[in-house]
Order: sequence, then structure tokens, then C-alpha cells
Amino acid sequence: MKVNSGNDLEAGALGGDIVGDTGTSTGVTATTLTDSGKAWTTNAFAGHMVWSGSVYGVVLSNTGTVLTVDRWYVPATPGGSAGTTPSTGVYVIAPGQAPAMFMAITANATAASATDTTLTAEITTAGGGLIRKQATYAHTAGASTYTMTATFTANGSDSLPVTVAKMGTFNSIVGGSGRMLHETLLSPGTATLTSSGDPVTNTNTITM
Repeated sequence: MKVNSGNDLEAGALGGDIVGDTGTSTGVTATTLTDSGKAWTTNAFAGHMVWSGSVYGVVLSNTGTVLTVDRWYVPATPGGSAGTTPSTGVYVIAPGQAPAMFMAITANATAASATDTTLTAEITTAGGGLIRKQATYAHTAGASTYTMTATFTANGSDSLPVTVAKMGTFNSIVGGSGRMLHETLLSPGTATLTSSGDPVTNTNTITM
């Protein structure tokens, strides 16, 4: 199901949302970029990507002078380790929205609701193999569908057994953050992982 926040994300991506911006940062941390000379509208850039140096972050929110990002990404490997916090300098906020290329799973079996903005009880165990990850995208030119596929493999850090019942797609790899595009109960049924090394592969087929 495409949830309401997914409608907002899709509209912003395809319709262009608002224009971006550029400037020179006066402070940068692992989760913020500050430009003390700006007077941005609050949350005007939520969901956008901000580029600084050789990395980018997904803007979760903003004040008049501070962008809060989920983390810094390496463009070639967004599903890998976080990028190095950039130095102060020129930055660019791109128009549109960051792509929803990350998948999360949960044992919660409640039916998806259009008003959901988070994946209830999302598995976020630090170091676990069931945490949010980049999904593999596939699309045939001209087709009205595309797929997002991800394999999650339980490891020794996960709380097992667990019965995976639902998945969601997001524009951030950081668990519990970002905009959710889709929320879907697993079909034809749930998947129970009982020991380290047990995998579950989820494919989300989206009809546009």
C-alpha cells in the first residue's frame, strides 16, 4: 500500500517540490548542516538531499538556519557504511525528494494503513541482520511496474525466533526515520526466522 506520506514523497519527486538552494555552511556535524546566513522556511527541505563535499544527507527537518539529516551517504554505496562528515564549505540542496530505496521489516502484523508514517515495531537491533537496508531496484523500460527486493539474514545480534510479517520502503537507511513510501503485509504469509543464518527475501512490486 502506498501510504499518505508516500503520496507526498512521490508528488515532491515527480512534480519537483520546491526549488533547492545553495550556500556555504558555517558548521557541520554527523547529523546537521548549519548556514547561519540563511532564513529558511521551517521544514521546507524535508525529504530533499543536501550535498556537501563528496557526500550527501537526506534532510529530515530544518529550521531557519539548520538542516537536520539522517546521516551522510557515500553516493556509490548508499547502503554501506556512513560517509565521513564533510568539512564546512559549499553545499547544494537538490530539488525534489530523495528516492525511497531502503526496505525495513517488522514482526507487527497489523494491516497497513494509509495514515501510517512509520513501520510499527520496525526491527532496529544494532548490528543485527534484520535492520533497514538498501533494496535492489529493477524496472523494464516502458513497463508500468518496478520491483524492490531485499534479503535479510538473521545473525547473532538479532532477537530470535522472530516472525516477519510486514515490510516498508523509506527514503532513509536510518531505522525509524525518513519518509515511508509503501507499507505491505508479507504475502502469501509470514516468515519465521529461528536461528542465525536464516534468511528472508522480500520483493515489493509497485504498479505505477
